Amino acid sequence: MIVMGHLVSRILQFSVHITKAVNFADEVDCLLSLALVARQNNYTRPNLTAEKLLDIKNGRHVLQEMIVNQFIPNDTKILDEGRVVIISGPNYSGKSIYIKHVALIVFLSHIGSFVPADEATMGLTVRILCATSSKFMTAEQSTFMIDLHQVGRMLRHATSRSLCLLDEFGKGTLTEDGIGLLGGTINYFVPCNDPPKVLVCTHLTEIFNNCLLKSDKIKYSTMSVVRPDEFAEATILYLYYPDTCSSN
Repeated sequence: MIVMGHLVSRILQFSVHITKAVNFADEVDCLLSLALVARQNNYTRPNLTAEKLLDIKNGRHVLQEMIVNQFIPNDTKILDEGRVVIISGPNYSGKSIYIKHVALIVFLSHIGSFVPADEATMGLTVRILCATSSKFMTAEQSTFMIDLHQVGRMLRHATSRSLCLLDEFGKGTLTEDGIGLLGGTINYFVPCNDPPKVLVCTHLTEIFNNCLLKSDKIKYSTMSVVRPDEFAEATILYLYYPDTCSSN
């Protein structure tokens, strides 16, 4: 014990230098990891700009592409018009993966990493606000209540420099209530002079029936599929990329 005490005392004399060395090693390890992953997975250097735009060509999901035989890359382009993108489509058609890979590319760009895309240009983003399916359990709140808190925080803190993700918001309650909540949330962003970039996935196609404000700020997309009557197979064939709709 006496020897250990002397050793600890001796080490503590150099604790400041040891801490600096450890922090430096941590930073080098992180940078080398980012560089290695970028080289192995063919990532490209993103371009950050002061303009409020998002332009991604052939973007991919950093994890999903590693566990499937073939990943279908997608483009994303959000300019002044069409800031609110509403994406509909059947289950398992790729809606959630699409909006999440956009958020991951934005996040990686802002921490100094290369990104899984052919090209990526984006404006500086202050916050990424998510209202997506919750995977954690709590004894105090239901899943729907957690979704409400997430959306409430999004509405309070979103600015023109924010990226907002809404994934199936409103499905955890009565259909009529869910339609109203989702429609009201979207309509909150539309009148803003300079709204955030908003990506919305939903099955609640009823919101297209006169629930939303008419505005050029809303862009409609649907995940492409080939229906059974269009080819020989008896099931729907998912193409895993969105088509932009000119109207709702």
